[in-house]
Amino acid sequence: MTATSSNPLNAKNSGVYLAPQSLSALRQAAADGGLAWFNLDLKRVTSKTRLLAVCGRELDFPETFGANWDALADCLQDFSWWRAPGYVINVTHAADFARAVPQDFTLLLEILDYAAKYWKKRGKAFLVLIDHQPRGFSLTKP
Repeated sequence: MTATSSNPLNAKNSGVYLAPQSLSALRQAAADGGLAWFNLDLKRVTSKTRLLAVCGRELDFPETFGANWDALADCLQDFSWWRAPGYVINVTHAADFARAVPQDFTLLLEILDYAAKYWKKRGKAFLVLIDHQPRGFSLTKP
């Protein structure tokens, strides 16, 4: 990711990235830019059902969240209940989920990537930081 303004967390850099060792600079950039920061901890998440429940809770989805892949995609492209100039999702313990259900992990990455592209087209920052380099995906560090 290259800085395209004084804050590197902007719409032009929307995407899915491999999380750096230290998140302090990115957390500060998010705070400086007024971006919403979400932590999505996948420790002990070993099923799609559990993943969707954790997403609903940690990403503060509305009670109407349908807890399926389509609903996840819809919510990630909405966030109307969380007004901010952009969003950062920090995904931790991703390797646990990837080992347990690799196909679901791949689908999650695809949904996150699609959401990032959606927001980028609309001029809003949407960055996902993942602490695990998945097979078949080439994630770069921000």
